[in-house]
Amino acid sequence: MNINKFTQKSQEALQRTERVAREYGNQEIDQEHFLYALITQEESLAARLITKMEIDLQYFTNAVEQLIQKKTKVQGGQPYISQALNDTLNAGEDEAKAMGDEYVSVEHFMIAMIRKPNRSLKELFREFGITI
Repeated sequence: MNINKFTQKSQEALQRTERVAREYGNQEIDQEHFLYALITQEESLAARLITKMEIDLQYFTNAVEQLIQKKTKVQGGQPYISQALNDTLNAGEDEAKAMGDEYVSVEHFMIAMIRKPNRSLKELFREFGITI
């Protein structure tokens, strides 16, 4: 994974992902944290995509937040990236390459998460009818 190949918005979301996990007391940084960071950032492309799918953004955001609240809380300890999130970051790079894009953007990560969601996001995407 080469973070220098991420767009500014992707880099911002990734940095915010760790903060979100820390705020919720989660040691494992997972796809739910990344999705939440993507849909809540300023001028969010991910939020626009959700809205374009005719999904109520606030309701969707609340559902993602509920998934985060269910995650194991830990006092102290070193934060780490889950295998699912690591796979998403690598798959996002693969999506960018497949599309002929030089930089990895939010849309590439959204596609990667939709294609290979962890168990919680798979259920969330099914509930909201989110597909490629």
